[in-house]
Amino acid sequence: MLRSFKTKTFNLFSALILVSLFTTLQSSSCSKNDDVAAIGPAISGAWKVSVYWDKKDETSKFTGYSFVFNSGGQVVASKGAVNVNGSWSESSTKLSIDFGADPVLSSITKNWLKVEKTAISIKLKDDNLTKDERVEFIKN
Repeated sequence: MLRSFKTKTFNLFSALILVSLFTTLQSSSCSKNDDVAAIGPAISGAWKVSVYWDKKDETSKFTGYSFVFNSGGQVVASKGAVNVNGSWSESSTKLSIDFGADPVLSSITKNWLKVEKTAISIKLKDDNLTKDERVEFIKN
C-alpha cells in the first residue's frame, strides 16, 4: 500500500512537472509581440520608387526622390536640396509609412501589406483590398 502511494505521488508529481514545462514553453514561443518583428532583410540605405500604381501608373510623381529608412523609425525623402522627414514602422506583414500632409508624399502615407521584401526590392500593396494601389521600392 505504501509503495502504491509513493508510485501514485511520483506519477502525479511527474505529470505536474511535464504540464508546467509544456505550458512554459508554449507561452514563451507565442508572444503577443510576434507581429512587430521585421521579417526579411533590414531596410537600410537609399531607395527609390520604381512603381507607384493608384488605379493607373503614377510613378513619375516620385522621379528624383531618394528614400532613406533609418533604424530609429525615421524616413527621409530627398529630392535635390529638399528633404521631407517622415516615420516608418514594420511588422511581419505590414510596412507603415507616414509623411503627413506633404502634397506628393502623402500618397504613400499608409499601412501597406508586404508582398515581397528582399535586400534590393520592397513590393507593397494597399492594406484595403478594395483599392488598386501598390508601391515598389528598389535599392538606389
